[in-house]
Amino acid sequence: MRNELHTPWSDEIGLVAFDKSQDEEGYQLPTRPCTRSVLCTFEEGVSQSEFYNSMKAGQQASASVELWQADYQGERYVCFGGRFYRVLRSFVSGFDYVTLILSEVIR
Repeated sequence: MRNELHTPWSDEIGLVAFDKSQDEEGYQLPTRPCTRSVLCTFEEGVSQSEFYNSMKAGQQASASVELWQADYQGERYVCFGGRFYRVLRSFVSGFDYVTLILSEVIR
């Protein structure tokens, strides 16, 4: 876990996308995960309203991350600290920032 004097934009997460390629005949090949590392601000937990809204939708939000809008390309999974998270929702939260609301994937 982090200490209380955590510096914003000092965390590094992996944005996970899946390479969906086809062979020369057009058949789908098995997907492979592709991970890109970006700097961000990771927060364990979410606001009370975000938690309540996710529970109403049948999901459980457990973390949020803020990153540069230019770094995010619509990835649906994130890895941080040895844990995997699914992106529940993303929204622009500042001038050039995107906030991702995450749910931990239990494997």
